[in-house]
Amino acid sequence: MTRPHEDLRHHTPTDHRPGGPALALSPGSWWAITVAHVAAERAPAGVAAYETLVEQARIAAPKAREAAVLESHDRRRVIAMLHLDGHEAFRHLTAAWDDHHMFAERHAVAESQSLALYRLVTNVGESTIDPASTDAYAFERVSSGTERTGAVSAAISAAPGFRGAMLFGADGADASAVFYRFSHADEIETFRATPEAKHVLGPSGAPGETFYAVRLVRTFA
Repeated sequence: MTRPHEDLRHHTPTDHRPGGPALALSPGSWWAITVAHVAAERAPAGVAAYETLVEQARIAAPKAREAAVLESHDRRRVIAMLHLDGHEAFRHLTAAWDDHHMFAERHAVAESQSLALYRLVTNVGESTIDPASTDAYAFERVSSGTERTGAVSAAISAAPGFRGAMLFGADGADASAVFYRFSHADEIETFRATPEAKHVLGPSGAPGETFYAVRLVRTFA
């Protein structure tokens, strides 16, 4: 019997057109989130590589579900999010991506990358990821755990232009991530400059903290 991830070695055509359906994220769901640091000129190759990895993971592993691929506005980060059943599915995904021929291409375009399992702790406001939306999106990783979830929810939901946020806790509770949307990009910048945001999320760009204004490239359902 083959391992669940072995079929990933076979080539499967991937539709690289941007867009996709709106995704509704449910609290309690598990998500594999990877962040790749790339040179700006290699961003399209990084996006294509992760789109292919996500599509083939979903085909080979029925328990891999919805997914989204994001790109930072400065084109230095590619972020992929994949809905999984939990720890066992995450182990299969990690093995599959390491074994697959795309591994070499992924490393060729990425300066560095991280892959971790997160659980969606809570939604605030609009809880969908929608490529058709004109909202401005941002993704942020925070080095501390989910103990600040309530404070983050209160601070971000009170900000002008706020539309929605999803707060994730890393497996192991040593980090968290926030994916949020505002009506306009300048409202995100204004929020991140406030004392409230710096208190609950840390200064943007501080050691151990990552903040990226992002665009939705593609969703999968």
